[in-house]
Parts: sequence; C-alpha cells; structure tokens
Amino acid sequence: MTEETPNKPTGSPKEADATYDHVIKYTGLFGGVQSIMMLVAIVRNKVVSELLGPSGVALINLFNNAIKLISQSTDFGLSFSAVKHVAELSDYGSEAEKQDLVRTVRTWCLFTGLFGMLLALLLCRVLSIWTFETEDYTWDFVLLSLSVCLLTIQGGEMAILKGLKKLKRVALISVFGALATFVVSAPIYYFWRMDGVVYSLVLCSIVTLAIHLHHSNKVIPWHVSLFSRDVYAQGLPMVRLGIGFIIAGIFGQGAEYVIRTLILHFGDLVAVGLYTSGYTLAVSYSNLIFVAFEADYFPRLSATQHDLRRMNQTVNQQIEVGVLLVTPMLTLFVLAMPILVPLLFSAKFVNAIPMAICATFYVFFRAFTLPVSYLALAKSDSRMYMLTELVYDIFIALAIPYAYKYWGLSGAGWALSVAGLLDMLSIHALYAIKYHFRLDVSQLRLYLMQLLCFSVAVFASLQADLWMKAVAAIAMVASVIISIIVMRSRTHIISNLKKRLWRK
Repeated sequence: MTEETPNKPTGSPKEADATYDHVIKYTGLFGGVQSIMMLVAIVRNKVVSELLGPSGVALINLFNNAIKLISQSTDFGLSFSAVKHVAELSDYGSEAEKQDLVRTVRTWCLFTGLFGMLLALLLCRVLSIWTFETEDYTWDFVLLSLSVCLLTIQGGEMAILKGLKKLKRVALISVFGALATFVVSAPIYYFWRMDGVVYSLVLCSIVTLAIHLHHSNKVIPWHVSLFSRDVYAQGLPMVRLGIGFIIAGIFGQGAEYVIRTLILHFGDLVAVGLYTSGYTLAVSYSNLIFVAFEADYFPRLSATQHDLRRMNQTVNQQIEVGVLLVTPMLTLFVLAMPILVPLLFSAKFVNAIPMAICATFYVFFRAFTLPVSYLALAKSDSRMYMLTELVYDIFIALAIPYAYKYWGLSGAGWALSVAGLLDMLSIHALYAIKYHFRLDVSQLRLYLMQLLCFSVAVFASLQADLWMKAVAAIAMVASVIISIIVMRSRTHIISNLKKRLWRK
C-alpha cells in the first residue's frame, strides 16, 4: 500500500472550522476533570509543604518514584495494552466473552502485582542504599512493597473501565481518588509529620484501590483464576503488546529516579524537594492541557494513520491548537510565579522559582513534540517509540544532575528546557524520514510570534527590576491577543461564547 503525497487540506471553511471547534471543545471537556484533580493536588501540596517542608516533599517523591519504577518494571504494560484488547471486544463480543477477558486481565494483574511485591521485598535493602546511601530506610521499603502490588491491580481495573468505555466512572475514580488521598494523608502528616510518610503512602494505596474496585465491580464482578493455564495463555498477546511501552515507561521513571538520587548526592533532601517543587510547577501542572489532548487526539490520529495527507493535517492542527492554548497560559504562569509558590507551597520554596521559570521552555517545546510523537503509537511502532524515549531519558538523566552540580537549580531548569528543544528537533527530523511527517510552514509566523512573546515574558520575569515585570505583563497580553485573533478566525468558539454571555 503506497502512501499519498502530501497536499493541501481539502474541504470547505465550515468543515475546517468545525474540526478546530471539535479539538478545542474536547480539550476543554477532558481538561475539566484534570482541572479538578489539579486543584486537589494544589491543596494537598500546600498542606504537605507547610507540614513537612522541602525535606518531606523530597522523601515522599523519592519513595513514590521507587514504587512506580518497580511497578512499571513488573506489570508488563497491562495497564496500557489491556485497554486496546478490552475495547476491541467490547464493540462486538458477547457478555460472556467480555467477562472472560476481564477475568484474564485481572488474573494477570494480580499475578504481576504479587511478583512486583516479591521483587520489592527482595530489593528493599538495595533500594534503601541506592536512594539514601544508607540502610536506615530498609523497613520503609518493606512496607511500601504492598503499594507495588496494589498499584498494579489498580492499573488493571482502570484499563478495564477505559476499554469498556465507562469514561464517567473513570472520571469519578480520578476525582474521588485524589480527594481520598488528601483526606487520608493530611491527618497523618499533621500528627506524625515525617514519621507518617510511609504509612500515609500505603494507606492511600489501599483506599484508592478500594475506590477502583467499588466502581469496576459494578460493571463486572471481580473474579480471577490464578491456576488456569488457559487464562495465562489468553493474556500473552496483551503482554507482548505492552512490553515495548512499559520499557519506555521504565526509561522515564528510571531517569526521574536517577535525577533525584544524583541531586540528593550532590546536595541534600532540601535540594531534591526544591527541584521537585520547581518541576511540579513548570511541568506537572502545565501538563494538564496535554493530558486533556490525549483523550480525543489519539483516537483521531489513529483513524488517519493510513492517509498521509489527513495524518499531517491532524498533527499540524493539534500543534497549532496546542501553541494557541499553552503559550498564553505559560506567559501568565511565569509572571505569577512569585505569587503562586508561597500560595501553592510555602515561603520555604521561593528558591525554586528561578528553576521553575527556566524550565517552562520545556512545556512550550512539548506543544510541538507531543502531537508528533504520537505517530509511533498510532502506527504501533513500539521500537521507534522506545528508541526516542531512551535517548531523551538518558540525556536528561545526565544533563540535569550535571547542570545542578555546576549551576544550581536554575541550571537544572535550563537543562530541562534544552532537553525539550533537542527532543522536539530530533523527533521532527526522525519522523519526517520515518513517517513522512511535514510541519505546516504556513503557521511558522504564528509560532515565532508566540515564541517571542513567551521568551520576553520569561527573561523579564527573571529580572528583579519592577519595570521588567511590566514588560512581562505586556508580553502576556500580546500572547493572549494573538491566540484570540487566530482562534476567532479558525473556530466559532469565541462567537458562541459572546452569544451566551450576551444572552445572560
């Protein structure tokens, strides 16, 4: 089957407008749930920051990274691959076939979860030494091994609900899970402070799994067959599909683990806490909009992967929408950073502000990278996906600790931004050769204008002079105006919003 030669998109302006309306509409829809979760996370981080300080934030982060690393190394990617298999069967399979496949998923997740817990128990002393350069945390990792098992089972239940298209329950679980972890952890941190970190993590794992099981059991009652050969044989295709993606996940989780461990080696727990806070501000909170993209964008891209013209149109459209939405948000973010840090964390974290501002270029470049990187996923090219992820993860695992060692937290922020730039350039170049992707150069002027506004906002925000803050504010307003003008010409969103406000 030969690929089409790229050409200009066809269709009437109304069709194009409707498409842009669709992208922005569903970005807002899926972003709503993420906004609620982010709000809960902000409150939780504020409480943790006030009660435990930078050292407590670092300790929680280091434990969480170790748990996720082992879980992702032992679950064989079932939380990803099971979605595809369950979704395919949900469209045409009988109720008995669905229940049979769900039982297979649950059996494999329970088996891999127990395997992960056993591995964590065997490595508890090693994890303590690798992470903290002491054996003092060995028993903490013994307790946390239970969380490894629970996290794997939890991932399987979420995959089942996604595959069965029970998206309302997925949204409810996400929101209730975030609320529950806050309700459980806050009193523990209040009364026991640092001594309660491990107990809080384990209890939160138990509570969130209970929420998952409560909702998934209403769809299909929980049942496993641990000693059935047929069940294990049926699950092998899911394992083969998931291995490539889980290896990429291990690369990413491993890189984060290495970065924080080396920063701890070069500095202390406070440095790790400040880095974690800066990363959360610059990347994790901003990642909200990219998570919202994924739910709608990936299915659309998968449907166009065999049509080169439509594929390029879909990717370029997503890039343009991403830049229009992300850039104004980032310019406002860097301008408000001195206010946000004491508000979201505490005054102890103000040293993380320069690092967070310097790292925001990474988010800007991600708006160009993420839509293109999904091409490998849409085409089931796990080798290409793993290759690009491995190269990127090796680079940040070396560059960020090195930059921190010689230039401090600001250097770590700039290293992350440089990594984002190089990742964007390499993926665009590689996928242009591999998948014949072409960036729409007609929008280059728009991208350069937004980059200029954002760059001015970043560099002005890093200055101490008050008049430079005014320059950053002007850059932010300019970015917002550009996005509104372009969205008004591309979509009916602005006109529809004005009509609704006028009616009120």
